[in-house]
Amino acid sequence: MAGRQSALPLVLLGVLSAVVYGLAAQRLSALPRETAKPELLIALPRFAQVLMAGGDRYLAANVAGFRVLVADTGRMGADDYAVQAKLQRDIAWFNPAHEDNYYIAAAILPWNGEVDAAQYILRKASDARIFDWYPLFHYGFIFYHFRQDPATGAQWLLKGIPRVRDQQDQWALQNAAALWIEKGYQTASAAGLVDAMAANSPPGAFRNYLKMRAARLRDLATLQDAVQRFRERFGKDVEKLDDLVSSGLITEIPADPLGFGYRLDAGGSPTFNPTRSSKK
Repeated sequence: MAGRQSALPLVLLGVLSAVVYGLAAQRLSALPRETAKPELLIALPRFAQVLMAGGDRYLAANVAGFRVLVADTGRMGADDYAVQAKLQRDIAWFNPAHEDNYYIAAAILPWNGEVDAAQYILRKASDARIFDWYPLFHYGFIFYHFRQDPATGAQWLLKGIPRVRDQQDQWALQNAAALWIEKGYQTASAAGLVDAMAANSPPGAFRNYLKMRAARLRDLATLQDAVQRFRERFGKDVEKLDDLVSSGLITEIPADPLGFGYRLDAGGSPTFNPTRSSKK
């Protein structure tokens, strides 16, 4: 009897929270507002959500997740996405392993201004779902695309590789990481990192492919160094890559093992051609 009496205030508080939420949603839904449906108009405190779910935090996560799923995203504005981000953060706190929550967060939140919330949810999911590499991929992609930090993004991709069971998926993840490393590091450093990836890969075609990527990065670093020395020696920019050969700084323009070749960018620095060379 004493146990039931002590639980009574919690039950009453949960009922009161539900009534308050219902009245607030009814009041707000009647207001002339071009926005999403009432499901996203209110974000209750976490303790209230748990009380409304009878003290079950996993049920509270599912209830909040249902609110996110049924919202009309076609009519949502910035304020609505802020509420959705709050709800999804709450879900990640109640149940960080919630699969639907991190999928929705990756697909919707960063594209609508809620980058921090998406990363919070994905980091929670990656820590809780140690068998799942997808949260780490999405987490790294946010660094690459939204933070404009491909180097950090690549490091998170590499953290996901031990979780991958399918060989093709492992190669795809490593390849993406190699490409991001090339964009995010100084060329010589990128060559070393890709070489290390090759050394840690099983013998075969993909290891050879990574070695080729590392080799072309080393060749590019050599060209970039030669251009710098050309400027220091002659006090002017290189007009074409062949100037490096005619000046005696290098013996020949290296052949790109992937067939794209090299060119000078707008600043006069060597870089890769964006398309394959037509030369035989």
